[in-house]
Amino acid sequence: MFTLSDQQKTPVFPKEEFEARIAKVRAEMDRAGADVFLVFAPEHLFYLTGYQTFAGRTYCALLLGKKGAPVLILRYLESFLARLYSEVADIETYDDHEDPLDVTAAVVKKRGFSSATALFEEGAPGMSAALRARLGRSLSGMKSADGTQILESLRRVKSPREIAKMREAAKMTSIGMKAGIEACRAGATENDVAAASLEALTRAGSEYYPCDPIITSGYRGGIPHTTFERRKLLAGDTVLLEMTGTYGRYVGPLMRAVSLGEPNATVRKMSDLCIEGLNRAIAAIKPGVTAGQVDDACRIVMEEAGWYEGFRKRTGYSVGFAFPPNWNEGHIISLRKGDPTPLVPGMCFHMPPALRDYGVSCVGFSETIVVTESGCEVITSYPRALVVR
Repeated sequence: MFTLSDQQKTPVFPKEEFEARIAKVRAEMDRAGADVFLVFAPEHLFYLTGYQTFAGRTYCALLLGKKGAPVLILRYLESFLARLYSEVADIETYDDHEDPLDVTAAVVKKRGFSSATALFEEGAPGMSAALRARLGRSLSGMKSADGTQILESLRRVKSPREIAKMREAAKMTSIGMKAGIEACRAGATENDVAAASLEALTRAGSEYYPCDPIITSGYRGGIPHTTFERRKLLAGDTVLLEMTGTYGRYVGPLMRAVSLGEPNATVRKMSDLCIEGLNRAIAAIKPGVTAGQVDDACRIVMEEAGWYEGFRKRTGYSVGFAFPPNWNEGHIISLRKGDPTPLVPGMCFHMPPALRDYGVSCVGFSETIVVTESGCEVITSYPRALVVR
C-alpha cells in the first residue's frame, strides 16, 4: 500500500480540528435520529477530513457513522490525495470502468448500514435528482432524510485556526492588489493587470485559486461580472480589481478601483457612496445584529443618494475555504435585505459594495471581516480609497 511519512503529509489542520467538526456533526445526527450520514460535496469532505482535490467534479463520498472511523469513497487516483491531506485510513476506491454509485451502495451494505436510518446530503453539487434516485433504489432498505443544512450551518462560524488561515490569505491578497494597481495604465491590457496580480499572488505563496483575479475596465466594467478579456485600457477608464490569495484553501478577498486620470463627477460620486456604504456596514457589525440590518446600513446609502439601480445587490456574503469556481459561501449566509439571521462571533464575510453606470463604468471597494465579541475585525489591508493613476 502507498504510504507517506508524517513529514511528507501536508494536512491543513491538526487532527483535533477535524475531530471537533465530526463530533458536532454526530451531535446533529443524534438529534435527527440518524445512524449514518452520506456526504457528497467535495467541500464537505475537505471540511470533515482534510481531503482535497482540484478535480472537483469527480464523484466522491464520505460515510460517517455515529461511531467508528469515517470512510472515504474515492476514485482510485484521488485516494493518494486523501493520504497526503487527511488522517482517514479507511478508504474505498473505484476505477473508471466502475459505477461509483454501485461501489457506494456496496460499501454501505458491507459496513452494515443497509437498513439504517440515514442522512443524505441531498443538496451537494453534482448530486442530481437522477443520481440520488439511483442510489436510493440501490439502498431501498434505508430510511433517509436530507442533512444538507447540518454542514452548511456548521460552516457559518469559523474556528480560530480557520481565521488564522484567512489572515494569511489576506496578506497575500494585499500583495496581489498592489501589483495589479501598479500595472493599471493607459495602453496596458486587462490581461496585463491580471498577469501582474497573479504573479504577485503566486510568488507570495498562494495556492491555486478558487477564482482568478477579476479585472474589468471601462464600459466592460459597467457590465456585471465581466473579467479580463484582452481589452486595452484607455485614459479616463475606471478599472475594477477583485481578487484573493489562497492559503490552506482559505481566502481573504479584496476589491478596489482605479481611475486612469482624474475621475469625472459620476465616478467620484460612485466611489464616495461605495466607501461610505462599506464604512457604515462595517460599523454596524456586532453580535446579535441581523444580516439584514447590516445590509440596511449599506443599501440605504445608495437608496438615499438615488443610486439604488446601480447597486441592486447584497452587501456581503460568507467566506472561508474555497475551491473553483469561486470563493463565495453566500448560500450559507449572506448580508442581504430582510435576512433575520443574527450574527455571532467567528462568522466571516466578504463585503463588496459596488456601483455601476451600466455599460459605462464601475467602481467598488470591499473588505473581508471577522465578527468579534464586540464588533468586527477587518483582516484585509489596503487603502480604502479610489486610486488615481
